[in-house]
Amino acid sequence: MKADRFRDLLDEIDGNSKQTMVEKNARYAKDGDCLHNFRSGAAIMGGTSAQACWGYATKHLVALRDMVEQNDFSNREDFLEKCQDTINYIRFLWCIGNEENENRTEGVN
Repeated sequence: MKADRFRDLLDEIDGNSKQTMVEKNARYAKDGDCLHNFRSGAAIMGGTSAQACWGYATKHLVALRDMVEQNDFSNREDFLEKCQDTINYIRFLWCIGNEENENRTEGVN
């Protein structure tokens, strides 16, 4: 793959991924809490926000694994969506982990 095609593909996944995250998060956030969906999921599951996030990400990881095992990326739109969603769950996990560290440092739980 040539460098210009490589950059184009990265631009495509990064640009859409972040925009999708912002748009979807506006629907899932509650009372200004961007991590509300993960706190609620954690409460239902009896775990942590990070564990809820990992659980949500796992669905997309399984779908991607299936594509890899079958070596079938023919549904480009679905492939892009699964990759973007996985990237976004890693972004959410990054935010959750940092919030946990900040709360721990501040003595908040």
